[in-house]
Amino acid sequence: MSSMSETAARRVMPDPTTKVRVSDDDELDVWVIGEGTPVVFVHGAVMRDFLVPLADELTRRGDHQVIHYGRRGHGGRGLPAEATDIPGQVPDVLAILDALRIEKAHVAGHSFGGYIAMELATRTPDRLLSALLLEPMFGQVVRSTEGQEIMRAVAEVAMPAIIERYANGDGYGAVSALYEATSRVKNARDPVERALPKGARELAVTDLATFLQVDWPAMGAWMAAPVPLPETTTPIVWIGSTDSGAVFDESRAHLQEQLPGTTAYTIADVGHYFPLLKPAETAVAVDNWLSRQHSA
Repeated sequence: MSSMSETAARRVMPDPTTKVRVSDDDELDVWVIGEGTPVVFVHGAVMRDFLVPLADELTRRGDHQVIHYGRRGHGGRGLPAEATDIPGQVPDVLAILDALRIEKAHVAGHSFGGYIAMELATRTPDRLLSALLLEPMFGQVVRSTEGQEIMRAVAEVAMPAIIERYANGDGYGAVSALYEATSRVKNARDPVERALPKGARELAVTDLATFLQVDWPAMGAWMAAPVPLPETTTPIVWIGSTDSGAVFDESRAHLQEQLPGTTAYTIADVGHYFPLLKPAETAVAVDNWLSRQHSA
């Protein structure tokens, strides 16, 4: 594990740079760090601060203004007042850009957040400089036996166990089980929690309700439809791990088949939590992509 992950474990999240209201009763916490070309980070399920170590690494490399935020129902805010599906979270990112007076930005989404980046690229390409997909899972296209078995294990074994622990009041156990099910890292709890900022686990326990009641059903609905393909004018990059498994390999292959101009970078030997567990290596890939777009 990189030294950045050890540093992140001691990091205390500062107060948000700003707050952006997206409904009468929903407000988003937004952090802006660094200066330069804007890059919005959209976190995945449960862990609001999952991309903070990557944000820190990227801004250290210079010339990037990283904007990260807590999606509705995250950061200890409780369930969102207005639950939204995945396309319904597109306006939240646009509201942040408008509040910061940013016309266009790169948008990078990890896992569930990658769906939102895809929807932004499809629905509002005029607001995007590019979309960076950090391993969203396109379950719609998975055909291999291995991939189907992985999806079945999550849906039929891991998720019921997570739900049962949560229902029995074992929030910490439920969050630990989520790490194990989604990271593809053995004994994931220790490395994951060392890499997260302080207090992230407690937030995850609170925010698990949003995952179970809002995000998980939204994910199921999203994967019941074809993968939305963005306008070809939106540059797309896929950044993933060599060890995340067949589900993600097939997702990347589908995207590259449908959009042959899609670039791909790989992070070695870490699994689906690569932005958190190998933030320095991931920042190099992100920086290379952003530099290419700037040059173009």
